[in-house]
Amino acid sequence: MDRLTADGISWTPSRRVFLRRVAFSAALTFLGLVAVAMAFSVYFALPRTAIILGAGTLTLVFVIEDLMRWRSLRGDLWQISDGQLIYDGPDGRAHIPLSEIVSAKVQFGTRVLIKLTSGQRMLMRYLPYAKATAEQIEAARGPRRP
Repeated sequence: MDRLTADGISWTPSRRVFLRRVAFSAALTFLGLVAVAMAFSVYFALPRTAIILGAGTLTLVFVIEDLMRWRSLRGDLWQISDGQLIYDGPDGRAHIPLSEIVSAKVQFGTRVLIKLTSGQRMLMRYLPYAKATAEQIEAARGPRRP
């Protein structure tokens, strides 16, 4: 959830955005697996009895993997303070000077891709207002350099 703090602006991943993404990807995965299994059963004259069960099981495995990823990302905190973009995550804290940021762009509607002068890229995932977040980062870093 995006919020203003006393020190500056901060962002955290949204559970609602994450669950919407998981539901969408699980539905696509299930439908894709069923379509492939149906094609194989027709082409190779295989029984179709286990298609739904097999596709459901494989989809459930992917959903569980996504839930494990959420457990590590849900505590992420990004904030702008004292001319730096500060990231607090499971691996510790990182301070990135705003002058090191080349661009901040929205990717897939819920992520912000931050490019640095060193060529590295960072992702802020599952943001409810990714466009506003990218605009705030761009505004905080100042005018573009030639």
